[in-house]
Amino acid sequence: MKPWLLNILACPIDKHHPLEAYFYSWETTEDELEKINNDAGKPNTVFKKQYRHLAKQIADGTISLDALNEIRDRTDSLPTAEFYMDVKKFIDKLGIEKDKSEENLLAKYPDGLDILYRYLNLVEVEEGLIRCPECDRWYPIGSAVETIPELMPDDLREEDRDIAFLKKWESKLPEEVKTGGKPFSL
Repeated sequence: MKPWLLNILACPIDKHHPLEAYFYSWETTEDELEKINNDAGKPNTVFKKQYRHLAKQIADGTISLDALNEIRDRTDSLPTAEFYMDVKKFIDKLGIEKDKSEENLLAKYPDGLDILYRYLNLVEVEEGLIRCPECDRWYPIGSAVETIPELMPDDLREEDRDIAFLKKWESKLPEEVKTGGKPFSL
């Protein structure tokens, strides 16, 4: 799953957005993550069109800063921890920016747009969990199909597979999922 997907995901039960996201492992290799992190913040003309598109999405609200603030990287990957700290700094700047017009963002924040673009589009979550803070439901990422978030209604969930997923990641789970997650908990 690409992190940008969090901008459009909502709980299938109560339609709540944004959802909390917990990343446990990356499909992107550690070497690739390190290279992406090292290059982040250095705008590249190859991505010029993508920066413009990203600035437009920030300006029109398609990119949800609230959703991006709900990411919890629990992968133990130093490059992505550093990378997300830079993303967070940029999100914080955008939170106080008065003029979020496309042209102002492109002129004032080329480094931040590069960081955010690379994080949202160049890294891939292998396994993780998405949680709705409203109804306490959780949804696995990569449990049945690699990298795919599985936002299924309760009656279509497989309890054995879901419990095995929870046990696999027990040490990294949010407490709410361990004790009161729906439809299953530990």
